[in-house]
Amino acid sequence: MVFAVGLGAAWIFLSVASPILFTLALSAMFYAALSPTVDNLVRRDIEKSTAVAIVMVVVVLLMLTLTALLYPLISHQFETFSSRAGQLDERILGLCLQVDTWVRTHLGFGFDPEKVALNAVHDLTMRAGAMSSSVSSYFNDVAFSLLLVPLVTFFLLKDYRMLRSEAMQALPNRYFELGWMVYNVATNQLQNYARGIFIQALSMSLICTVGFWLAGIEYAPVLGLLVGLLNLIPFFGISLAKIPPVLVVLLSDQPDFLSVVLALLVVFVAQTVDNLYLMPRVVAKSASLHPLTVMLGVMLAGYYYGFIGLILAVPVIFSMKVIYSELLRGFKHFGPQKTGFS
Repeated sequence: MVFAVGLGAAWIFLSVASPILFTLALSAMFYAALSPTVDNLVRRDIEKSTAVAIVMVVVVLLMLTLTALLYPLISHQFETFSSRAGQLDERILGLCLQVDTWVRTHLGFGFDPEKVALNAVHDLTMRAGAMSSSVSSYFNDVAFSLLLVPLVTFFLLKDYRMLRSEAMQALPNRYFELGWMVYNVATNQLQNYARGIFIQALSMSLICTVGFWLAGIEYAPVLGLLVGLLNLIPFFGISLAKIPPVLVVLLSDQPDFLSVVLALLVVFVAQTVDNLYLMPRVVAKSASLHPLTVMLGVMLAGYYYGFIGLILAVPVIFSMKVIYSELLRGFKHFGPQKTGFS
């Protein structure tokens, strides 16, 4: 009964708060990263509000500086890729001609490279159109969220402990100890999950960076980092992570079929390591969830809440699991008379 009520409350909250879930999640990440620095300043006899303001100003200035330094480089590369994108059909045709020549020489048969290239361009155009609408919608949400994240992060850094204490004090006395126990366990498991996600992204980025570098693909560190981040998106990220390295190869000075194969092979090897080792042993284990639970939860969250649901599915699922498990343990430890449940 308690679990059903909790599940219903969580569902209602997620439905109502879905427009700001990304903002809340990103703000929580910044809070977790910046809170130790604020605490250190407070221990140096700096007022809490002043310490938070100092930290936020430094972070915003660093982000603005980084943007100012990277924007010209990114803009130049984007213009270069955009100018070459108009020749994408010719580049794909050139790759098809290379494959056709190799097949005819070594295997004794061939195919119509123009027809294959036309179908490939058509399929790529259709997929790019569908993806661009989804990605543009997502980045519109991100752009809106980025305006709110500094403000939400500021108030979390300034008032989170006060809000937490007020929430705990609002509990009846018979629930107080149980509430703190559930909070502490859930917080620890969230930290373990965040650590697992960091290990997963870092491992994927390192594997892909080294692989792209060995394959002679341009911008290996940037591509490795991008693939590592995109791969965090369950299911959708598996396909999305393959697009940047392939596009970089196609839009390079001298694209060839072998480089495309090597780029896909690097991503395939990295994702195989991720699926066979990192996900079940690092991420799912840190969340104490069965991989099947992760898969089904991600599918449902993506269906109902879109892209943000894909990202937040696992944290929400195992947070609910922890709360439910700790409530049951509290019932057994304190007893119905002490907890007030009957």
